[in-house]
Amino acid sequence: MSDSRDSAYYRAWMSSRTVSRRGLFRGLLAPGQRALQHGFESEALQRRVARPPQAAVEPLFLQSCDGCGACRDACPMGIIALDGGKAQVNIEFAECDFCGACTAICHSGALDFSAVMDTGLRPVISDQCLGRLDDLCRMCEIVCPRTAIFFNQQNQPIIDNTHCNGCGKCKLVCYHGDITLCLVSL
Repeated sequence: MSDSRDSAYYRAWMSSRTVSRRGLFRGLLAPGQRALQHGFESEALQRRVARPPQAAVEPLFLQSCDGCGACRDACPMGIIALDGGKAQVNIEFAECDFCGACTAICHSGALDFSAVMDTGLRPVISDQCLGRLDDLCRMCEIVCPRTAIFFNQQNQPIIDNTHCNGCGKCKLVCYHGDITLCLVSL
């Protein structure tokens, strides 16, 4: 059954003295339905690159970050870079020690002390990991400050993403290069 009533009908209906519950909710929820019909995707709001720790949610970060570079200059580890006028984290040669220097210097509100300290990166351990073969190499498990990586009885690495904060220490300590960091949605 097709309903020929549109938003103009409900606007007129709501402007009268009596408003039905159905008319009220249709009038209030119509913009959300239009957004869904026009292909609004929540994936567009997900992070595509790793952000500094304590970064605001992605839409707010993209709106707030003005690309001033103060966080990059304040980072003692040198892992923050500007790409496209927005700050991002690159953990290749140093880990994030979560000192908070980048958040303290951010004046735009893109980095916020109330946000969780997390870069959004998570380790992925390859099948060639020596820890899988025997228990001689467990450096990633040893160095993890949050005990997010451990090996089970079958020598398989387990990563607890709820404990991991994406510091990158596991990647840097793996001298065989069997750990890569991948972005996850927060």
